[in-house]
Amino acid sequence: MRILLVKPPPNPHRISLNLYEPLDLEYLAAAVPEQTVKILDMRIDRNLQETMRRFRPHLVGVTAYTCDVKTANTILSEVKRFDRHIRTVVGGIHATFVPQDFASTADVIFIGYADSSFRQYVEALEQNHDPREVHNLCFSERGELFFTAADTTRGSLQALPPPARHLTRSYRRRYHDYLHYRTALVMSSRGCPFRCTFCACWKLMKGKYLSRSPEAIVREITTLPDDVELVYFSDDNTIHKPDHALRIAELLIRARNSRRFHIYARSDDIVKRPELFALLKEAGLEYVTVGLEAITDADLTRINKHTTVAVNDEAIRILKKLGIYINAHFIIYPDYNKENFAALYNYVNERRLFRPAFPVLTPLPGTELYASTRDKFVFEDTDLFDFTHSVLPTCLPRKEFYRQLARLYEKSYSLRRYFVYAGRPLRSASGGTAEVCHADGVTPFRLLLLRLGALSMYLKIRYAYRAETMNRGIRS
Repeated sequence: MRILLVKPPPNPHRISLNLYEPLDLEYLAAAVPEQTVKILDMRIDRNLQETMRRFRPHLVGVTAYTCDVKTANTILSEVKRFDRHIRTVVGGIHATFVPQDFASTADVIFIGYADSSFRQYVEALEQNHDPREVHNLCFSERGELFFTAADTTRGSLQALPPPARHLTRSYRRRYHDYLHYRTALVMSSRGCPFRCTFCACWKLMKGKYLSRSPEAIVREITTLPDDVELVYFSDDNTIHKPDHALRIAELLIRARNSRRFHIYARSDDIVKRPELFALLKEAGLEYVTVGLEAITDADLTRINKHTTVAVNDEAIRILKKLGIYINAHFIIYPDYNKENFAALYNYVNERRLFRPAFPVLTPLPGTELYASTRDKFVFEDTDLFDFTHSVLPTCLPRKEFYRQLARLYEKSYSLRRYFVYAGRPLRSASGGTAEVCHADGVTPFRLLLLRLGALSMYLKIRYAYRAETMNRGIRS
């Protein structure tokens, strides 16, 4: 069987400063090694029609986030127009929680992770078996949805084959992070034990946390292409199991690893285990994305984060002392006023955080936040569920809200911050020993890329109000 797996292009309103490999599709392709599989990354190659003419697929699969729903449906519709006999399938987190959004374009919707269900579905088609016997599927028949039985087994990541990276070889040199380091994604675990109201990953995994063996992870890292400059761990919570992370670090050091790494970590894990991060630094850890989320304990409580500002501050101090660069994420709440925006910038500036991100609180399907705010949405256009537009009503007039957000990016990434504050002492909130602040190792070239990226975000945010009001029936 010839299978075409498609990564959709970004919708017209979305600006992405990263371009990571489609690891989800690479794992999906690896699950069916007996089949002839092609991956089309439409973020790079938009020629779907020519690809279908040359490849003549029997099955086309698409993965999509919420902001990609309309684009994914357009692709699936185009496939059916090309040849109505081609089977169309869709998966991903949005398809799992809102399968009805694909009822008119997809023959089959995959619920949850499809490592085993995709292989079983393809085998059923090949052997003329009833695919309704495969778990975790949703069939669309004349606009009606039919769900197969759910898989209730705990599952395991140990049997996963390596991702089929050879299928994206032609795109490999184009994959990069926002500083344009050539990147590769490595998955070491799935799931998260925490219950943040804005996140659905724990629901996707039904509360489970699974990890791969450290030996398999290190083996994969050592076999990555030579031109990969940065390995990004694509986990929801990389160091939830400290012994697991410790073993990875020890194996990398023993293998004389020269790769640099980027992981996600919670601030409380950093504070609890500074010695682990010291060892990870020795193993190649260079960047940590930390979901600090808020600058008041009250705001942290309302998203069920289970951390405090004091813990966040200590995590910042530990990482800076170790020389690990921080990508700090802060949620922008729709009820922010001008004073809140000013206070957030002051926090970022005082803590010398040079790579902050400011996603707007977005109630994505599957989250507790979605369930509790569904009746308050001011628009329904999924294109705008992109962490830049506010799905919920804002305290400030919406135009002013976006002006404040754009200004926040402009100030946080100003050249003045890099040239004036880099190298100055940074003291802990408790008045402890001063640590020398660095501008996160940003070279002049990377600084230019940061500034260009910030400018792109600034322009997009300034355009956000206009994008909302153009034929979208926004409710005040």
